[in-house]
Amino acid sequence: MKHDSRKLMAALLAAILLAGSLLTACSEGTDNTEKTDTSASVSADAGTAAEEIVPEETEPEYPLGLPEGLDYQGAAVTVLGWQHYEDVEFDTEELNGEIVNDAIFARNLAVEENLNVTLTFLEEGGRSGDGNWMGLVRNSNTSGDGAYDFVAGHSSNIGSLTYSLQFQNMLDQDHFDFAAPWWREALTEKATVLGKLYFATGDIAPSSIGRSQGIFFNGKLINDYSLEDPYELVISGDWTFDKMNEMCTGTYIDINSNGKAEEKFDQFGFAIDGVQVQAIGLCSGFVSVQADEEGILKITPDYLSERAVSLVERWSAFMHNSPDTTFIAVMDDTTVFREGRSLFYAFPMAIISSELRDLEFEVGFVPFPKIDEVAQDYVVCTSNAYSLWAIPLAAKDPAMSAAIMENMACEGFHTVIPAIFETSYKVKYNTTDSQLQSQVFDIVRGSLIFDLGRIMNSSFNNVFGLIPDAINSNSGQFASIVAKSQKGIEKKIAKWMETLE
Repeated sequence: MKHDSRKLMAALLAAILLAGSLLTACSEGTDNTEKTDTSASVSADAGTAAEEIVPEETEPEYPLGLPEGLDYQGAAVTVLGWQHYEDVEFDTEELNGEIVNDAIFARNLAVEENLNVTLTFLEEGGRSGDGNWMGLVRNSNTSGDGAYDFVAGHSSNIGSLTYSLQFQNMLDQDHFDFAAPWWREALTEKATVLGKLYFATGDIAPSSIGRSQGIFFNGKLINDYSLEDPYELVISGDWTFDKMNEMCTGTYIDINSNGKAEEKFDQFGFAIDGVQVQAIGLCSGFVSVQADEEGILKITPDYLSERAVSLVERWSAFMHNSPDTTFIAVMDDTTVFREGRSLFYAFPMAIISSELRDLEFEVGFVPFPKIDEVAQDYVVCTSNAYSLWAIPLAAKDPAMSAAIMENMACEGFHTVIPAIFETSYKVKYNTTDSQLQSQVFDIVRGSLIFDLGRIMNSSFNNVFGLIPDAINSNSGQFASIVAKSQKGIEKKIAKWMETLE
């Protein structure tokens, strides 16, 4: 019934959706794709209403490379997803005029039409550490029932299942093109170990962009304190930890005049909760685990360096010893920023389309600052709460699963991501300078990195957690903690490497 209703609605898409030729953007296969850099396919000025954007009728610069005429004869395909933080991540029943919602509707419809399949998306819990969600995958693999053709899970849950080898090696499957721009090459490079890749993400997952971690700023307070424009600082390369610290200095106000710094009542220069601290090390370029020249996973030398110790010391002092900063007591609580009581606020970007869209002051979003003069470029990571996609061992036709995932990712590149960036973040929720904001968003998108140690942190004895835990605790013992933890971490990594071999 859902498939039929989608067919009936297909005629409405051209009038409602914003990207050109959505239903055919990834339908014609070719292996002769010229790979040149491109930005999203739809753009608009800040003053142009989304409804007025007229797409150009052009062939996609990155066409899908699946064999022509691939037809799965109406196969029923079941995808296990999870109850994500985003407004819509996997499926939507109908068009509702919301740009991203309608783009995802179009993506799924196009894949069904292109490959002659019927998609069914199941969403079962699946937050970090959800044993029930992981149990569904394990039980299906144990029974061999082929219940799920592919799955999309919270990154840490996929990491845990990867440690116990519950997924197919994606590099063994036909139809994947991980060099295509719709896959996050930064992830596939880091996650490929001994010629094996068990999960991927990219434009198939809105969350792989939306959960980008960075720092929001209050435009009113920037003006009130006559501070430099964070956008201009980012573009010029001068957005550094020292600059942010300098901008925060002197912004604390004891609003209720009780002599105590209180997150619930006072004004601060910088606000962050303990979970968002996880971004600090990775967004400063410190990857916890990577393969050496022989392909053997190890703790990276940088993670054990004096520079890492300095990072922890500087951020700990900033967070714990400055009156201008505050730890948010309740995870994900945006109150201090929404009420205009924080100059900077660390949180993933996607919240701009929900809790921050109707504020009375201008809002901007920038990457975490460079930590020191060694850092040449900005680094952006996602929070843990993004979707990784994988093919279970029991999938009934892994090649079909791969073809569908490839098509979904391609459609996401041409349809969903342009909707998110060009018409949603860059236009619909844009209240600051459009040109500067657009440049910074492009920097964010192009600076994403991933850390296998973070994805598999629970299986690798908390290797990724060493830096954020040290900053949160302000113990001043980072070097000794690393030294004590190193042996246990390397043992767990070595055990997994032996299993892979």
